[in-house]
Amino acid sequence: MRFALLVMGLTVTAGFAAMLWQHGCYLNVRRHAAQDRQEMLYRGETFHVLTFLKVHPDADAAVAAVRDFRKATLGGGGGRWIYAGKVVINVPSDRIGPVEWSAVTLIEYPSREAYERYARSNAYLAALARFERYYAQGARRSMVENLMLPQVLLLRKLAAMLSRQPSEYPFKPMPPKALPQRVYDVMARLRAESELRREAAVVVNLQEKGDERMRATDARYTSAMTRLMAELGYGPLHLAKAETLADGVPFDRVAIVYYPGTAFFADMLGSSFYQHILPNKQLADNQSTITVPILDEL
Repeated sequence: MRFALLVMGLTVTAGFAAMLWQHGCYLNVRRHAAQDRQEMLYRGETFHVLTFLKVHPDADAAVAAVRDFRKATLGGGGGRWIYAGKVVINVPSDRIGPVEWSAVTLIEYPSREAYERYARSNAYLAALARFERYYAQGARRSMVENLMLPQVLLLRKLAAMLSRQPSEYPFKPMPPKALPQRVYDVMARLRAESELRREAAVVVNLQEKGDERMRATDARYTSAMTRLMAELGYGPLHLAKAETLADGVPFDRVAIVYYPGTAFFADMLGSSFYQHILPNKQLADNQSTITVPILDEL
């Protein structure tokens, strides 16, 4: 009996230690690689706003423009900056339209009401007027769901180890000329960013899920991607229920996902693994924006 209790106690302790280690790893990635400043604990009415920004053709570079935007919105109800990214590639939403976004910001407000008050202020409107175009998307981020994300990936990793599922990494590239030229162009732009020592790629997704058939098919894509994330120790930073703002487009979900570098993302796009599962990615509408973190530069 004592031996059984000892074994049980050791098992619980080991499990708890593994959870703490997993949480620490993901927190380190969030803070340093992804430059994401999200606090783990926050009030239930907290509201997040993503803003996609396009700089004027004759304006300064994206980083300088976002730096000015941040200075203009700090204080006075402007919210707490969580993430800022320079856009590398934008896969456009059918409903938002084909916009070459320059940057994306994620800002946290005490409530939706606090954001809407600030969004009507002269300071905020003047700050946005510096950009050629912008699009704002609200998000209701569940604290509990997001706290559990690293632990879900840990369980997924353990399940794969116990079932001895083969690894998809290192990636096996597709044969030469096997992909459309546009895919090679995207890969080249991503690798150009990697030459600037980009250690993180953060993809901001606005998703409309579609009917049951599409959801079932898309679940197969998500399952394969999640298994790879669990194995290699990267994955979602933010999962949230989308909330439409003024003049916005209705989406179901916001998903912001960290990948370990733009070169990694390019290798994944060109791999047989990704091209095999890509047809399963089926959404009614989706804007997928690949960014690199710039918050530390602002």
